[in-house]
Amino acid sequence: MLKWLKPRNRQGQQFYNGVAKLAKIARKRPYSTPVLFLVIKHYADRFGIVDYFNRIIDWDEKQWKISPGILGLSIIYLCFLSEEGRIPLYKIPDHLIGLDLTLLFGQPLHPEDFNDDLYATFLERLGEIGSMSILGGIADQVYHLFNMPQSSDLNSDTTSHVMYGKYLDCDGKDFAGLVITNGHSKEHRPDLKQIKTGLIVDGNGVVRLVSVLDGNESDSTWNTMAIKELKNKIGDDIDKYTIIADSKLVSLPNLREATNSGKLVKFISLVPTNFFDKISTKVRAQAYEKGDWTDLGNCCQNPTAKDRATYAVQSFDNEIEGNTYRLLAVKTTSSDNKTQHKLETEQSDVIAMAHDAFLKSFACVPDAEDAIKKFQKKTKNAYFKASLEIVPIEKEKMYRGRKPDVPRQKEIITKFQVQLCDVIPDVQLIERFKRSEESFVLITNVPHAELSERDILAKYKSQCIVERSFSRLKRPMMVNTLFLKKPGRVVGLTALVYVALLFQSIMQAMARHRAKVLGELPKIKYAKRKFDEPTYELLAYLLTPFEVLSSEESMEVSCLVPELEEHLNLLLYLVDAENC
Repeated sequence: MLKWLKPRNRQGQQFYNGVAKLAKIARKRPYSTPVLFLVIKHYADRFGIVDYFNRIIDWDEKQWKISPGILGLSIIYLCFLSEEGRIPLYKIPDHLIGLDLTLLFGQPLHPEDFNDDLYATFLERLGEIGSMSILGGIADQVYHLFNMPQSSDLNSDTTSHVMYGKYLDCDGKDFAGLVITNGHSKEHRPDLKQIKTGLIVDGNGVVRLVSVLDGNESDSTWNTMAIKELKNKIGDDIDKYTIIADSKLVSLPNLREATNSGKLVKFISLVPTNFFDKISTKVRAQAYEKGDWTDLGNCCQNPTAKDRATYAVQSFDNEIEGNTYRLLAVKTTSSDNKTQHKLETEQSDVIAMAHDAFLKSFACVPDAEDAIKKFQKKTKNAYFKASLEIVPIEKEKMYRGRKPDVPRQKEIITKFQVQLCDVIPDVQLIERFKRSEESFVLITNVPHAELSERDILAKYKSQCIVERSFSRLKRPMMVNTLFLKKPGRVVGLTALVYVALLFQSIMQAMARHRAKVLGELPKIKYAKRKFDEPTYELLAYLLTPFEVLSSEESMEVSCLVPELEEHLNLLLYLVDAENC
């Protein structure tokens, strides 16, 4: 920053010398570095992040003031500044002020050394490699570097990220990079262009596969690509894993890829309504007609959870294109309150519509009957039918103008009013609606001998793991809304943010594993919740008060919450960073 203040003449020399002196004094003051950053540094050193980026990116040491590895690591650090939200590239140096950069990067660096030009070049070259290749070289090492049980469940899903800008280059026919364009916006911003990312996490929540996708890429296409990539990465052991995804996985091309090409890829998914001649509707109808439901009770992973919904299931074996699949019709009570609320709302809507439609009276019965027919046609698909009655009403005829000197003889006229007598439920429609709300059909090619119906349902319900990863990704990180101008930089930045998400998922998985090994953990009042299954958010919340105060002469750990001081060693043990 001082080089921007350096005067071109003697007039500002005194001011410049004063600022330079203050800066020199500031550098000698103790730095304050979050202990959470040291945990991330410990993880980065394990993976060899700095050397990895330096190796995969083409760069010249004479031309680069800071290596690509240091630049990438600095962005990963800043992804953990949850209170800051989006951080533009040109403001990254401001957020490095006050941190002990020698401690974080192993080199005597200063915030002045970092600038947006370096970051722009770094991200462009990183984007040329591709997110899947970048993450693949890191995520594949997790279970070799961290001692915890590996999960064979792979949860897959996609999300969208809003983009600002026109990105006219992406509209060209010859453009071969990431296409930033309009698509189905899961952010509910169809007015803005977007990109998408596909993510696969295992049952521990650990990131296994990431891909940055075009803004209009379909989820079904991503699932096809993901199946192929997993088969290439895992190889002959692919049949030991089970892919769990939403209904976008279930398409004939994906089923062929999973079943017919080489090794069997096992999966569990939800059957879409229109898939394979509406087989979902047929299976549900068959299940309700048969009525042979097996009660599974509550299927929550946490028995004390608030969701006490119960489940019942019927299993059928159906053939699709020559292959036999297990189709599970599942009935649940989880939607009972929502279903009842919808029915009550529609009943109120029918009453309000009838009131508004027949405010005025009619001159004759045929007019009233025509109005009733129109109303019944309008509400023919409603779950409640209005019972209407035509009632004659006698009224005195009213004349316009001034009253005559000689009073007129009273004239009585008859009008016809349509009145609502009752709202009658359509039993068949309501029953059909309740069945559609309370039931769904799962499909899997996992053999009966390997997984029971209860196990299949429990694994499908674990799909929320990937949803929580997306929620974590968008809440504290820089990728929720992107402002970078070039698609290549977007790919590079997104890959780095997913590396940060990988570190977060490792912290949570390690802490939960070690918490189970330890058994009963001490109560931490500051946590304000149970500590038996710690989340990343809880771990970060407990580590945030700890800071390392360092200078050229000394280094010590400070805690802003005295009651937490005794728990630092436990927290570092849980996240496998005792030696950070």
